[in-house]
Amino acid sequence: MQINNILDSIKNNNISSNYLLFGEEDFFIDQIASCFLTSTISESEKIFNEKIFYGKEVNVFSLLSELKSFPMMGGQKLILLREAQKLDKIDELSNYLLEPIDSTIFVVCYKSKKVDKRKKWVKLFQKVGVVFESKLLYGEKISHWIKYNLTEKKIRIEKSAELLLVDYLGNNLSKLTNAINKLSSIVSDSLITNSDVQEHVGIHRDYNTFELQNALGEKNNIKVISIVDYFVQNPKKFPIPPIIGLLFSFFSKILIIHSLKVHSEKLIADKIKVHPFFVKVYISAAKNYSFEDCIQVVGLLKEADLNFKGIKGSTNHTFLKELILRIIY
Repeated sequence: MQINNILDSIKNNNISSNYLLFGEEDFFIDQIASCFLTSTISESEKIFNEKIFYGKEVNVFSLLSELKSFPMMGGQKLILLREAQKLDKIDELSNYLLEPIDSTIFVVCYKSKKVDKRKKWVKLFQKVGVVFESKLLYGEKISHWIKYNLTEKKIRIEKSAELLLVDYLGNNLSKLTNAINKLSSIVSDSLITNSDVQEHVGIHRDYNTFELQNALGEKNNIKVISIVDYFVQNPKKFPIPPIIGLLFSFFSKILIIHSLKVHSEKLIADKIKVHPFFVKVYISAAKNYSFEDCIQVVGLLKEADLNFKGIKGSTNHTFLKELILRIIY
């Protein structure tokens, strides 16, 4: 079942009693869970008939007892299990799903990973409820998602602005949603332009991680150093971990290009999961960095990631400049 169908059915009170929401994209799982919390139990009954549990904290047998109890004052009760992937003895859910109670709406949020569909409890969910896999979006699917959300707000977006937004924020739907909401409340003429994205989403025209990536790809060392100096002077605007993450993704994609035996830009874009509009940047960078160069850079970035996670304790932004200098020289 598609997410929009699930959301519509919840809002129209045409719902199943059991839902298993799982997958790598947390955003859609949270969106559905939020819809249940706002649409199923009235405010006056929430204190009695709405319970939220967390997998790491709840005892599975206490959860089963709650599931099997009937709602107060008739009607329905909502049991929402968050972080189900952390629930100890999750297989015990089978005991409830063999004979579920119609008056209980049971929603399981199993985040950031897939479930084992061979498990009995998963098979029972498929039999007595709705199972939704929340998949990460890439490429054109991200584009369609942005346009769909903007269409609901009666807002249009320039193609260059959309591509800049995606390239800067990636497929992080939470960040994209925040950016879309912010831009929608600011723009005039119901059109989001490239300038709007640069001005209001924190993308400085000349000094941003997007430009650093491109300058590195071009081996424009003067521009690289200029951008990094700006980052060092503005550490609060440019935290180091996201920069390392972006560059790791960039050079990992160049590594993939070196391993491919195809020359079609469309096929390469599909393999490295970027919009075809941007693929030339990666192909050009692959000409400037050999396979061995990329291996070395990825190694440097992994080492830097460990530093900023505290293993070696480095938090100084000047370390970022040292890292970049090691990459370009």
